[in-house]
Amino acid sequence: MEDILVNGLKLKNIKISEVGGYNGIDIHFTFQDNDYLFMIAKTNPLMPLNILHQFKENGLCPLCKRTIYQYPIGSQPCMEFKKMDKLLLEKFKAYLPAL
Repeated sequence: MEDILVNGLKLKNIKISEVGGYNGIDIHFTFQDNDYLFMIAKTNPLMPLNILHQFKENGLCPLCKRTIYQYPIGSQPCMEFKKMDKLLLEKFKAYLPAL
């Protein structure tokens, strides 16, 4: 999938998958070589749930400036991405599977 630009932030390596655990959609993406997970509930309308850090190594989130431990221990919400979750959802809608 192509890169997406949101508020000047370039999101790469985007992978979208439907999940049954919470009847939703998971969007995995990277920003500045760090992994994130955007969780969306399949409701009408779609509802953004959370955006989690999923770092492969311990590091500092370039957005929220929190120290993040490697996944799965460091699966913490990114509050800066959460502030723009509705904008992210709008950018991703064109790529989501039909409901």
